Amino acid sequence: MKQVVLRNGQPLVAEVPAPVSAPGRVLVANAASVISSGTERAAISDGGGGSLPVRAVRNPDLVLLTLRHAREHGVRETVDLVRNAVSDDTVLGYASAGLVLDTGGLGDFSVGQPVACAGAGRANHAEVVSVPGNLVAPVPDGVPLRDAAFTTLGAIAMQGVRRSEPSLGERVVVVGLGLLGLLTVQILRAAGCLVIGVEPDPARRELGLQLGAEHVLAPDGAVARVREWSGGAGADVAVVTAAGSSSAIVNDAVAMVRRKGRVVPVGDVGLELARDALYQREADVLISTSYGPGRYDPVYEEGGVDYPLAYVRWTENRNMAEFLRLLAVGSVTVEPLIGLELGVERALDAYAALRSQPPPLAVVLRYPNPAGRTAEEIEAVRVPPTRRRPRTGDSRVIRVGVVGPGSFVRATHLPNLRADGAAPVVAVAARRGTVASDVARAAGGDAEALTDWHLVVEHPDVDLVLIGTRHDSHAEIAAAALRAGKAVLVEKPLGLTREQIDDVWEAGGDGAPLAIGFNRTLAPLSQRLHEELSQVSRPCQVVIRVNAPLPAEHWLNDPEQGGGRILGEGCHFFDYANWLCGVPLSVSGAAVRGSGAVRTVESASITVAYDTGSVASVHYSGLGPASLPKERIEVLAGGRAWVLDDFQRLSSFDGAGSRTVERGAGDKGHTELLRRVLAACRGQAEFEPGLRAAYLAQSVALAALDAIASGAQLSVPLPPGG
Repeated sequence: MKQVVLRNGQPLVAEVPAPVSAPGRVLVANAASVISSGTERAAISDGGGGSLPVRAVRNPDLVLLTLRHAREHGVRETVDLVRNAVSDDTVLGYASAGLVLDTGGLGDFSVGQPVACAGAGRANHAEVVSVPGNLVAPVPDGVPLRDAAFTTLGAIAMQGVRRSEPSLGERVVVVGLGLLGLLTVQILRAAGCLVIGVEPDPARRELGLQLGAEHVLAPDGAVARVREWSGGAGADVAVVTAAGSSSAIVNDAVAMVRRKGRVVPVGDVGLELARDALYQREADVLISTSYGPGRYDPVYEEGGVDYPLAYVRWTENRNMAEFLRLLAVGSVTVEPLIGLELGVERALDAYAALRSQPPPLAVVLRYPNPAGRTAEEIEAVRVPPTRRRPRTGDSRVIRVGVVGPGSFVRATHLPNLRADGAAPVVAVAARRGTVASDVARAAGGDAEALTDWHLVVEHPDVDLVLIGTRHDSHAEIAAAALRAGKAVLVEKPLGLTREQIDDVWEAGGDGAPLAIGFNRTLAPLSQRLHEELSQVSRPCQVVIRVNAPLPAEHWLNDPEQGGGRILGEGCHFFDYANWLCGVPLSVSGAAVRGSGAVRTVESASITVAYDTGSVASVHYSGLGPASLPKERIEVLAGGRAWVLDDFQRLSSFDGAGSRTVERGAGDKGHTELLRRVLAACRGQAEFEPGLRAAYLAQSVALAALDAIASGAQLSVPLPPGG
């Protein structure tokens, strides 16, 4: 399908795979989308051009991530991570409307229903979009889809009006008569307010009068004119829809309002408030957040959990619906705001027009009429045919299909695949088509970009399926790949429930062609530790301390997607302890009481007993500072001891009191893991760490959570039949 993206700082109409159906997400064939001159011109300006280092430095979050990643993973992986992060396509657009192709199981929608869609990264400039249900609103009869595509902008304007709490007959100043400002004027008039507009552009001032403003003013002298218009008292409210870095805009707005008036910044303006004027008026400055309550809340937007109407009357979705109602009854019109209307194939002309002076208020992109296309034509856009490639005569070639190419897969596994020289990536599946296309290009060759992971698993040319999705889908994809006769490399964890890991075991069993991403046992210093430990008598005692602070809102802490720290990351260290100690028999544990911000167990101490008589304690914590090295492993056995610090230094101690130190480069075994997986695919080795290791580590993690919940020591279930 066609989608407008920003590539290397320039807009481009790219061919990318269409999104697929997903629970809780409405699949929509767009009829129209809106380019807002202010917002999208800023996006192009911020993302445009420059060398790789310049574009990286422009992103301060990326710089911090880079420094930390370099410390933990080394320079080569970090260079690849930065290159990927700053060179990917950026999706454009956040306001569209079209017809429902698939309801995602949501009862509020039906196939063929006209809807308006909202959200950056969701309601894109694309032929087909996948949007969470709370960001989709039904379009009333009689409202053209072109007009409905303005709903996102309308919801932003409406939330600004709601924050101002206008009442019938109040006098309101709208500062800035751009697209949002002109929508705001109309909504205020519908609420029974008297409106005056402030705008430097004469044409926009004239448009403000046409759309309901009583008066319009140029900025010079506006403060005095507003006071005169309001009988000397000052306006009741000033809604700032202008944009600019200067704080003079908002301070002038403060000067326009009466004592105890309200000022609502909606546009992106400087907020260094002059205290004296604010203090003298005892004015309220009320920030308006985008479309309304629910915005930026993943539980509302992605999780689909609505706020009860009795407690939150106007959510972002209800704001969308109300704007559509105003369009339907004629209280708001968008026709005069459309400066240009083009087919999506001419999107470059649309973005070029944004650079003109003055730019059009809004540009509408049209898409092939979804109502006039057959189901087969739409399906052809959504599901591209699989290409079959002839096999080469080289038996060493292992063709790889990637499902879920996140930053770790791209920075670690893909460079290692390229370095092998005989492991081409032939298919890439990601939820977003632009991500799949980015990785397919980066992988080289003619890799297919897909959005349906089933097409990778079923692909006739794929030998090895590399799974790097979020944790909740690992088991399903791994089991499907094994049943399809593919080899599998799945990042940890194997699954989030016992039913999931049992399903993978049933699909492959002991000796399955599956490797798990437990790389730490393959680190050079780990191998050295294991070699020395094998020379002393058992049992042993192992203490593993992990310091891994993480923001509460991180997806890993989500019980559904990430499973929490113990299931999602603790399995790494349970596997390490199993590797050193033997077969796990029982587990006990206790967790630190959380603050309530994290809904899963984050910081806990877990003890595992083994068939060899050995004992391992894993202390996983999110309480320490990021400056503390992440991992420390201590092993005591046979009168000797070893301390492995963050895979950079291995210290050993003997009974005579002597100490030796061996230093490493922080290699955690990623390269060796992939080398072994490819060797196993070529029949030269076993798949290690294999399905049994993956199952046992996750079985310990699941039993540990049960032990923490019950306060009891529990046995560790072994794989079915073994």
